[in-house]
Amino acid sequence: MKRLNKDSLEVMRLLGHVFLLHGRPDQALVMLRAVCLLAPDDLRALRSLALAAIRAGQAGEALRTLDKLRDSGDPSPVVHLLQGQAFTATGRHADAERAFDQFHAARAAEKTTVRA
Repeated sequence: MKRLNKDSLEVMRLLGHVFLLHGRPDQALVMLRAVCLLAPDDLRALRSLALAAIRAGQAGEALRTLDKLRDSGDPSPVVHLLQGQAFTATGRHADAERAFDQFHAARAAEKTTVRA
């Protein structure tokens, strides 16, 4: 069987984003799951998968994906933002507030680092 090349994964990732932009989170979820299976170390694809899961009403899957990102050491503040959204979707408002605070703190730290 022929291996998928980098361009094929980029096309699949792009289709996932297009589905999200056009209000089709279920189809985005399917596409991004496939990308993550084929490229399990792709942090950007995992973040996109978490967003698609949140928008598709699959907050539990989003939280599991975000746990993987956190365990891998993903430095992106977006992980905190997505966690806040997933926690809100599951009714865990105190956890959501904490995650949003972490997002704001991480973004502020990024801005300070860029200016220095």
